[in-house]
Amino acid sequence: MFKIISLALLLFSLNTYGANYPFASLESPQDTMRYFLKTMKGFKQGDPLGLELGLKALNLTELDATSRDSSGKLAAKRLINTLDRLEYINIAKIPSRMGSETIWVYKQERVVSSKENLVLEISIGQDNDKKWRFTPKTIATIQDFEKSVLHKDVVKGVVELTNWKKSLTALLPAWTAHRSFILLNGQWIALILVVFLGHIFERLIRTLLLKRVKKVFAKQNIAFKQKTDRLFSPQGIFFFSAFWIFSLPILDLPDNILSLLLRVGYVAFTVAAVFTTSQMADVICQFLEKKALESENKFDDVLIPLVRKSAKFIIFCIGLIFIGDSLTLDMKNILAGLGIGGIAFALAAKDTISNIFGSLTVLLDRPFTIGDWVVIDSKTEGTVVEVGLRSTRIKTFYDSIISVPNGTLINATIDNLGKRTYRRYSTKLGVQYDTPVEKIEALCEGIRQLIISHKWTRKDYFHVYFNSMSDSSLDIMVYLFWKVPDWSAELQERHRLLIDILRLANELGVEFAFPTQTLHMYNEEQKSSERCDFESLVKGKELAKRIVEAPISTKNHRSGIQGKNFSDDEISL
Repeated sequence: MFKIISLALLLFSLNTYGANYPFASLESPQDTMRYFLKTMKGFKQGDPLGLELGLKALNLTELDATSRDSSGKLAAKRLINTLDRLEYINIAKIPSRMGSETIWVYKQERVVSSKENLVLEISIGQDNDKKWRFTPKTIATIQDFEKSVLHKDVVKGVVELTNWKKSLTALLPAWTAHRSFILLNGQWIALILVVFLGHIFERLIRTLLLKRVKKVFAKQNIAFKQKTDRLFSPQGIFFFSAFWIFSLPILDLPDNILSLLLRVGYVAFTVAAVFTTSQMADVICQFLEKKALESENKFDDVLIPLVRKSAKFIIFCIGLIFIGDSLTLDMKNILAGLGIGGIAFALAAKDTISNIFGSLTVLLDRPFTIGDWVVIDSKTEGTVVEVGLRSTRIKTFYDSIISVPNGTLINATIDNLGKRTYRRYSTKLGVQYDTPVEKIEALCEGIRQLIISHKWTRKDYFHVYFNSMSDSSLDIMVYLFWKVPDWSAELQERHRLLIDILRLANELGVEFAFPTQTLHMYNEEQKSSERCDFESLVKGKELAKRIVEAPISTKNHRSGIQGKNFSDDEISL
């Protein structure tokens, strides 16, 4: 994020001042010195782009990667301050060709004191890419070199580099410039001040900005649980570490101290950003879940929990990469190694990968949604309660939870009973054998009218017929459908219909049968005397003809009739 802001500022400055700077050829010590002086002149005139471009003339490879940009800018400022006080630089006297030599020393001085013996140097050397830049030794000794010339005035005709820190330092007591332990006394005071102001900054942001965010969420009826009175929280560490990272470069700390403190700040910022983003993902998904419950499409109920888990996984993976980058780990090689090892990992974790693809299949194919009653491979039956990355959870009707791996769902047979528009009901009503046929016909007709009269029955497809003659009963088949949302409603409607059928049978005087056995005594003499003659055959044939000519059943089938009543004139042939 900080690099993006710096790049935006750089592009803005480039549009404003870019045409005034030479190209960074750096083909010789002369080119490097000319380029550095030109770019730093622009910086002294108020253009921040000049300092950014001036860094190209410095070999910063030996600086810590975490603080390289900040320490490099500080070294560039110290270098131009030192050059401006040494002498007016005649570019023509600087060599433009070096032959076989790889380093050119501009100035070298020895500083001898009771505490130290230093060799200070400003030199330009050829680096690995064959470009000439100010050497790492120049960067390492430029602070002491600057101290040795600060008592001098800048040479005539040179613009002095001034800033607010110099003016502020001049107002401070002399003891603040002394080094008591590792850092200057003034730097210790400034560091404590940064901690104090950073704490105030993060508290202010948490009490103002987050309070406004909570109000916005409250208007949407979203629960956003954030305790602003906690000393340490992801949001507090996030804002404090951001303030810390922006403030440290101002203190002009040594590179080794600055890199350590910046690294701590970057790690804290990344960790806090991961947890803050994770919390925001929870809040957003909570809002989406609320909207999904309000919608009729149950696919959202499956998608949002999966999106929540996937988003958190991606957030934590990205966070680990940035933490490794903050710790100066070579994440490119690590990721490349993971890519090679990923083949072996994929083979070892093929079931896990299969489950992940299974979850994608569930999302795309949508064989079921949350709350559906499903039967998987004729073995697992229950209600879908959750679809995760690895498995789908089914709550059975004996109140247990079964986890079905998503990989098995790809090739499984899924019977989604929750997707039914109608719920079928089929039963047999057994009446006694001595029931008159007229009452059987009346009972069947009455049951049909009951089906039509009930609110939730399907009116265009049902069957009620005398269907079979069992061992102990005459069986009437009742076959119909209900258009109800769930099993509870189906049971309620089934109860109402069966109660009404019982009431109808009682009114008609129809008795329902139960399994009975009757013992008949076999009379062999009487049976042998009975004979089937021609007259009996004729009588049976004529009787059947009269029955057919005077039916009491309907001519057409009595199912699929729209309306509340059947026509009464359908008994004729």
